[in-house]
Amino acid sequence: YTSSNFRMKLLFFEKNFLLKNISNPFFIDKLNLFTHQNFTVCKANKKDANHLLMLINYLQEQRERNVLFLEDIIRSIIFTLLLESASIIAVQYSKENKNYSREINTLFCKFTQLVQENVIAHKDVQFYADQLFITNKYLIHLVKKATKKTPHVIIDEYLLKEAYVLLGYSEKTIVQIALDLGFNSSSSFGRFFKKYTSISPQQYRKQQHI
Repeated sequence: YTSSNFRMKLLFFEKNFLLKNISNPFFIDKLNLFTHQNFTVCKANKKDANHLLMLINYLQEQRERNVLFLEDIIRSIIFTLLLESASIIAVQYSKENKNYSREINTLFCKFTQLVQENVIAHKDVQFYADQLFITNKYLIHLVKKATKKTPHVIIDEYLLKEAYVLLGYSEKTIVQIALDLGFNSSSSFGRFFKKYTSISPQQYRKQQHI
C-alpha cells in the first residue's frame, strides 16, 4: 500500500565514477552502506530526511549549470550524501551486527593495508593470507564477512584506482603504465581495465582530456 502523498527521489551512480578522484579506494566500503547489496534503506527521522533531500535537490540544481569542474562538483556532493547517510545509519548498522567479530574487523583492516602497500608486486590472494598467517580459505571468509566481496575483487579495485591515477595524471604511455602496475603487457592491462570499466585505457585517457 502506498499513500497518495508518497514521494521518492532516487540517486544512481557508478562506483567507478566515485573512485576516480579519491585517494582511498576502500572509502565507500568503509561507510558500510553497500555491504549487503547495491542499495541501503536509510531510516532517517524527519530532520535528517529533510537534510538529505536538500542535498539531493542541490545536486539536481548543479547538474543544470555550465561551469568548469562540474563533474568534480557533482562527485563532491555525492560524497557528502554518502557520508551524511552513513552517519545516520551508523547506530542501526552496529545494532544489526552485534556479533561482528573484532578479530575479523582487525584482520580485514590489516588485509586492506597490505593490499595498498603490495598490490603492484602481489596480486595473488595466497600472498596476503601468508602475510596474515591465516589460510587462503579463512581470508576469503573474513573478507566476504566484511564486504560481501572476495579478496580478489578487493585487490582488483585497488589496482583499478592506481590505474585511474596513472592514466589521468601521468604522461607515461599505456605500455609504461601497464608495466608499472605489474602487468606483463599492455594487452593484459587493457583486458583488466575494460573488464571493470567497459572501455579501454586509451578511451579513458581521451575522455579525461576532452
